[in-house]
Amino acid sequence: MNPYIKRIKDLSNRLDPQILAELEGGFFDKKFSKESYLLRPGQICTSHLLVKEGVARKFYKHNEKEITTEVYFHDDVAVSLDSYIMRKPADVYIEALTELEVTIIDYSKFHKVKSTYSEVMMLDKMFIEYYAVWFEHRLKEFQTLDASQRYLKLLEKEPKVVQLLPVTIIASYLNVSLETLSRIRSKIASR
Repeated sequence: MNPYIKRIKDLSNRLDPQILAELEGGFFDKKFSKESYLLRPGQICTSHLLVKEGVARKFYKHNEKEITTEVYFHDDVAVSLDSYIMRKPADVYIEALTELEVTIIDYSKFHKVKSTYSEVMMLDKMFIEYYAVWFEHRLKEFQTLDASQRYLKLLEKEPKVVQLLPVTIIASYLNVSLETLSRIRSKIASR
């Protein structure tokens, strides 16, 4: 388990029963079918989505092309942080790439309780930190690894799931053409 998620779960498990009772209803599990949207442009992101099972992606459209910026696996937090924090309409999509189960952490309920309890404020801070660290690692990979290395990292993290993703999404996520991805995959397969 990711150390940040472990810390978040540990803190959640140590919360006072009264706080947990107030949070009740703000955390709930939900399933999404493949190809359903968890968020669309124009909607305000009203929750963190902690992926329990399945794969999702965040993408935007530019010049008629879908650009995948994030792929979410088990224990990843799917969110449009800009929309969530600023309470403004999102400019991205979050889509289920497989059957998906998430824990939804509702913004309104969470915000109300965190303004009362410092422990819940810490929990929110930890979610934001987790996302910031994840994003920093992703940015570093883009700046220091070539496309082949990024593909190998993706295979290392979730080999079975990556093999199930459409190549168009993998190519977009790695910021390479389909032809380049095909060459990378052929080279790796021939090893």
